[in-house]
Amino acid sequence: MYLDNQGVVRWSDDKQEVTLFGANYVLPSASDYRAAGYLHGDRKKMIDEDMAQFARMGWDGLRLTFWGDWEASDSAGNLIANDHLDLQDYLIARARERGIYMLFSPIQLYGSNWPDALSDTSPPGFGRHFGKARMGTDPAALAAQVNYLRQILNHVNRYTGMALKDEPAILFIELVNEPWHHPEDLEGSIRYIDALTAAVRATGCNKLVFYNVSQDFRIGEAIRRSKAQGITFGWYPTGLNSGHELVGNYLRGTDAYPDMLRPELAPMPRIVYEFDSPDLRTGYMYPAMARTLRAVGAQFAAMFAYDMLETASRNLGWQTHYLNLVYTPRKAMSAIIAAEAMHRLPRLRSYGPYPENTRFGDFHVSYDGDASELVARDALLYAGSTRAAPPDPAALRRIAGYGSSPVATYEGEGIYFLDRVRPGVWRLEVYPDAVPVRDPFEPPSPDKIVTRAISRAWHMTVKLPDLGGEFTVQPMNPGGQAVGRSEAGRFAVTPGVYVLSARGPVDPATLPARVGQIGFTEYHAPPADSVPPSVESLAAPEYVAGRTAELVARVVDRTPPDSAILFIRPTAGGVFRGFTMHPAGGYLYAVSLPGTALRAGAGPHEFVITLFRGDSGVTFPGGLHLRPTDWDYYGSASWKLDVVGAHTPLRLFDPGRDAARLSFTRIGDAGRRGLFRVVVSELTGQPVFHFELPVDARSSSPPDYTASLVVKDRIRARQESIGGADELVVRVRGLGARQILHVTLMEDDGTSWSAAVPVDSGWSERALPLAAFTLGRGVLLPEGFPGEWNYWVGPAAGRGGSGDRPRLDRVERLQLSLRREDARDSTVTPGSYGVEVESIVLRVGRAARSESGR
Repeated sequence: MYLDNQGVVRWSDDKQEVTLFGANYVLPSASDYRAAGYLHGDRKKMIDEDMAQFARMGWDGLRLTFWGDWEASDSAGNLIANDHLDLQDYLIARARERGIYMLFSPIQLYGSNWPDALSDTSPPGFGRHFGKARMGTDPAALAAQVNYLRQILNHVNRYTGMALKDEPAILFIELVNEPWHHPEDLEGSIRYIDALTAAVRATGCNKLVFYNVSQDFRIGEAIRRSKAQGITFGWYPTGLNSGHELVGNYLRGTDAYPDMLRPELAPMPRIVYEFDSPDLRTGYMYPAMARTLRAVGAQFAAMFAYDMLETASRNLGWQTHYLNLVYTPRKAMSAIIAAEAMHRLPRLRSYGPYPENTRFGDFHVSYDGDASELVARDALLYAGSTRAAPPDPAALRRIAGYGSSPVATYEGEGIYFLDRVRPGVWRLEVYPDAVPVRDPFEPPSPDKIVTRAISRAWHMTVKLPDLGGEFTVQPMNPGGQAVGRSEAGRFAVTPGVYVLSARGPVDPATLPARVGQIGFTEYHAPPADSVPPSVESLAAPEYVAGRTAELVARVVDRTPPDSAILFIRPTAGGVFRGFTMHPAGGYLYAVSLPGTALRAGAGPHEFVITLFRGDSGVTFPGGLHLRPTDWDYYGSASWKLDVVGAHTPLRLFDPGRDAARLSFTRIGDAGRRGLFRVVVSELTGQPVFHFELPVDARSSSPPDYTASLVVKDRIRARQESIGGADELVVRVRGLGARQILHVTLMEDDGTSWSAAVPVDSGWSERALPLAAFTLGRGVLLPEGFPGEWNYWVGPAAGRGGSGDRPRLDRVERLQLSLRREDARDSTVTPGSYGVEVESIVLRVGRAARSESGR
């Protein structure tokens, strides 16, 4: 490859632009190395499995994220030959075999002992010895980095017999990961970059050298004037480390990346060294991010960080990140589509703002469907079910999906692939169901499984012109399964590899040895688990009295129960009434409660679900081997729901329940209890949300400080009457006189409506007519990194015109904001400016007004 005079990396043989997509893979060092050890994994076998998964997903890029500065060097930068270095060599060899190209990042700077080994003092490297802050300014630290770069690039990989400097699959060198930039010292920054670049060149290595820009974009001019040839940047539009799974629409945060269009960066090629949609498992974010990354000129994008197959059931490596082909099939399928977006979309083309940009080229993303898709002449790929028909089914060569499409319908909950071998012969590969049992973004543990991989038989229907309605289904994996036959394209399938043939069974000797970069019969099954059955309630928080109510639950076990019954009663007392649940697709069970089961005035209810196998029943959530109708039932665990009237005020914010789910302007503030906390009101005894404007040691405050809460489930539970809502009521007091709280209702497309609430130090109930809410700006939270440009969000494209009003049925977030400009007449000291909020409710009007509102 070579770098042309426009700053574009091209392949030497055909002059085409290089476009690569994949992930960081970290098993050789740091927390992933230890994670493999916690489960007694064979690390080289794990690398084999995971590189096969990279290839299966059509990925051709990998970032070698190596903590050699901590774990494979001494304090002077001398390379240490140990297990970490050996595994890195093995990874390079196995990736090359799969046709995967690499960005080598040999210096990480951050501690390799995070998060599980912070007390470990054994890492000997110069990274630990000097610390990140000294790397760019301390001559001894610089000498160690130079020494280390020379030695590791000259190091000969024993699995390839080739020095890393000459490894053809390593295309790029990233000098250091996320350095501590010093843009105020332009000349010193240039000298540092040039010294590291010279160390690379001194080995005879002629690979393209890249340097990080996104830690502080002010360093761009220094990079431009240095001998580095390209820039690396990262992107986390949903922030980091929320500690729980996020909900809501985050597509507005992917509209643009303006800092990468700075003029001083224009002549340099660009690589996305890390990106992700942290704390999400959605099917729509990755392709939208790839669209924008291409729009700012990226040629290589590496998600951070791929979960190893052996540890992915626990999300054991990096708490805020979660991606694996088997265990996150919807998100993995979206990553497959994103790889195609990197390959197919033109560089530097914009597709406009949301929602106009949900369609780009042959791609489409959908928040409402939690889906993305590529519908092209040669390929049909979908993360989530789609009705989109391929333009020419006979021209299809590749189909892959999670869910169903006009070409392939599947009842299971795993990912599957169909690859055309020749006319009338297709290779089918099916993976187990991935069934969540815990929030994967809570703190991890080797002893806690968060997603189960379950192998069940499900029906699949394939409709392809060259297969017709009747074809053979020939298992290719060991096990002695008989050859099956479809009926009208429908057949039963369990996880594994199959050949679908229109002309009867196929002689394996006539099949190719490989399909793309994987062996024809290659299949890597996930490890078995021994988790007991579990039930997760998916019921709404409240239901309207007298109306039919559908309650849904996820029932997770290797085989389905014989039956399931939901038992419900008023919390205040009463007899459990049982209602039979019915399969609702996959692992879901549902029941429609008649209006008579939820009577007006009955108030809160509790319910349990009993699973039956034969005469034996187990009641959840407690897992008690009794049923609620047994005379000696003593279970106390249950799920709760409220039964309310159609015009009962809807509580949007309850501090005791909601404070832990708030997102704040500053990443990490959800864990800081100084600026916000829940206290108990001395007057009412109720929980109160204490919320104050941050003030630093220089008496400076941010222009805006917002707390955001996703409330869409509460809104959705009251869809029938929400149109009659007429006012928002806030019970609030100021921390002092003349304080202002801004209350914002944000719709799911980002369009926001706000009202200012002046308060003093006395408690009051402030009624805010919805007619008084005006079109304003909302805040995208959690705040992305980097992403100051994405903090404020205005109306979506096509919104905000005259006559536009809040669409209450689409309200997704409630936001509370304090602003520095409101405090300009006050002396702001820590704890002096802010509010305490006891409750926020949406009042719903009478029935007639409700009908007219709808």
